[in-house]
Amino acid sequence: MYFLLSSQNRFASSILETKVNLVDKSKQKTVSEFNKERKNYAYVSFDNLYSNTSLYYGAKIYQNGHIKNVDMDHNCMLVALDGNDESRTIKLKYSLSDFERRDTGIQRNTPIKFYGRVLSTDRYINEKGRGINRPVISADFIQTQINKQGESDGIV
Repeated sequence: MYFLLSSQNRFASSILETKVNLVDKSKQKTVSEFNKERKNYAYVSFDNLYSNTSLYYGAKIYQNGHIKNVDMDHNCMLVALDGNDESRTIKLKYSLSDFERRDTGIQRNTPIKFYGRVLSTDRYINEKGRGINRPVISADFIQTQINKQGESDGIV
């Protein structure tokens, strides 16, 4: 199985699907089961989150984005927000039971909607050698089937 772990996560979708299939699906919720809980989460724009991350520590937020990279060893993914803008990227920590209960195919540029709590900031060096802080969010629920209006199938 070493050939499956490419540096660009080309096979991440297959591995993640296999791992999700091994998870006790009874811990996963459907979109309709999560519907009541989602009302406790507030939308926070990337600009507000980036500029004032410390104000949101522990806050329940939701956002839409596109997956840019998946690190299955550390159970986190990079998600570009605000129209798939790679400069507006957050780190999303997850467990496999956070995904909605359905067949999950995760790959680069997959649109998702996530609900979670703001944990901290992650400092990294960008390709230009500049130090950047990026918000880190712990997922409570991740929807993978998003329609054009940004809502998941099944949520009114």
